[in-house]
Amino acid sequence: MAKEEKNRPGILTRAADTFDLPAEVLQGLPRLTITGGQRIIVENHQGLMDYTPQCIVVAGGKVTLKLLGNALELRAMTAEALLITGDIFNVEFIY
Repeated sequence: MAKEEKNRPGILTRAADTFDLPAEVLQGLPRLTITGGQRIIVENHQGLMDYTPQCIVVAGGKVTLKLLGNALELRAMTAEALLITGDIFNVEFIY
């Protein structure tokens, strides 16, 4: 593969840029918004896989998210987003 082809953006990235869409949605990836280590919003999720006060595992399509902390609590859940609060220490992406 030529060096030029390697650096060229993929079709999903080009489509996201052309139509001004978030690339993570087109690629089937979750979008995270973390506020001060106390609150996290996970958009574009595919449900919960595990839930304890110390660990919440979220299905995210091509990636699984593992949130570690203390007093973690699922405050709200819709088909589009999760709201998780508590002392968030670590966010792992598992591919």
